[in-house]
Amino acid sequence: MIENLFSVVLFFSLGYLARKKGIFDKEGADTLIRFIIYFAFPSLVVYNVYHLQIKPSFFFVILAGWLVVIFSILISFLAGKVLGLDRKSLASFVMMSSFGNTSFLGFPFQMALLGEEGLRYAVVFDQLASFLPVSLLSPFILAYGRGEGGFSIDLKKVITFPPFVAVVFAFVVKQFYVPDFVLEGLKTLGMTVIPLALFSVGINLQFSRVRERLRDISAVIFIKMIFVPLVFLGVLAVLGVEMDTAWRSALIEVAMPPMVLASIFVIGAGLDRELAVSSVGVGILVSFITVPFIFYLSGLV
Repeated sequence: MIENLFSVVLFFSLGYLARKKGIFDKEGADTLIRFIIYFAFPSLVVYNVYHLQIKPSFFFVILAGWLVVIFSILISFLAGKVLGLDRKSLASFVMMSSFGNTSFLGFPFQMALLGEEGLRYAVVFDQLASFLPVSLLSPFILAYGRGEGGFSIDLKKVITFPPFVAVVFAFVVKQFYVPDFVLEGLKTLGMTVIPLALFSVGINLQFSRVRERLRDISAVIFIKMIFVPLVFLGVLAVLGVEMDTAWRSALIEVAMPPMVLASIFVIGAGLDRELAVSSVGVGILVSFITVPFIFYLSGLV
């Protein structure tokens, strides 16, 4: 496991050092992210969905992903109330505790711990059980934080998001023969997602007043990366679910640190910026310990 995780730590560390040394700045990272979203990520999705053997049970995995998000929202809301957070901080707390970094950090962990087969399940889980929930549920949470009675969902942005379009396209193309040289080209382009995503995350990593918000950040990390994954694993064990690759892949995704996109939503809504940014930064570092530990426990079930 340590050998497999080395490349994850390496690419992430290089990105962080590149920013500290002034080799790359935020604008450079944004360029990498646009390349990933519009070209590399869709290629990875099409290649992996084309080779994915869909079992009926996988639909239960997607359903479980949605239930985990809803459970996380309820638990984090109650925890935030206990902590005495104000309306803006409470909404930010719920956002960061409920949505995970299932692609930019999730995919490298999938490759390191489960290989290509785990990654194939992860790309579908990421879009249907992570991107869709944050797109459809976050407007409610953010509206609560702003003290608004209404909310709006930009469905056009949801259905035109390149990776989501790629998922739909891939399931259509899956019904037809695609030449090997085309698939290999998609694979080569798609595999750049892993190093570039980690590198860009490293560039963007910042710690903003972590000490002053340590209590709230620790609560976010505990709920998102320890409590909820352990509850998820415990429920699967009680139900006697066989921990095959699909379920272990889902567990890795559930155990991911707070989502970068969720922090962007929080900042854009004018809520608790410091809690959002710091939770992402601390969560990434903690994930190098908690995710392998949760994965190890799944092998004991």
